[in-house]
Amino acid sequence: MPIPSLHLEERERVLLVLHRHWFVLVRELSAVFFMIFAGIMVFSIKSVWYRIVDPVVFDHIISFLLSLYALLILTLLFAIWINYRLDVWIITTKRVIDIEQRGLFNREVSEFLVANIQDITTEVPTMIMTLFGFGNMTIQTAGQKSFTVSEIPRLEEAKKIILACSYAAREISTKVQ
Repeated sequence: MPIPSLHLEERERVLLVLHRHWFVLVRELSAVFFMIFAGIMVFSIKSVWYRIVDPVVFDHIISFLLSLYALLILTLLFAIWINYRLDVWIITTKRVIDIEQRGLFNREVSEFLVANIQDITTEVPTMIMTLFGFGNMTIQTAGQKSFTVSEIPRLEEAKKIILACSYAAREISTKVQ
């Protein structure tokens, strides 16, 4: 996957790119599919509506309301997809970059050096996460806030890569001193 506006330092390479697990997308989309089903059920009972409102007026009102409802559904689908796709964790040989999409027009990008990592905690809190193989990871760095990434796949692989890079960076800094 091409990563726009990611500038790597000299002799730095990308080791792992992580998005949220696909189950998170399915979970969020299930609410939208329920809304679609509910909309179909409400608008399918025309016989009740025809008794209350004139059929000619009713058809125009229904067309307008269905258009609004479809626009709402498409906007929700787009927002869910954008939030899922643009939440990224990039692990390089020198840094961990956390790109958090917080809405359509709000993004937070944080990064920290792997040499500053003090502690990594992984958590798989639910049975669903255990069955599908994803979880949460919290990384504590020296003098900075802790970084938490939620619902990522390949949790143990990411932890091993980050720890290996952290140990290698510490060895290099020890040799330089």
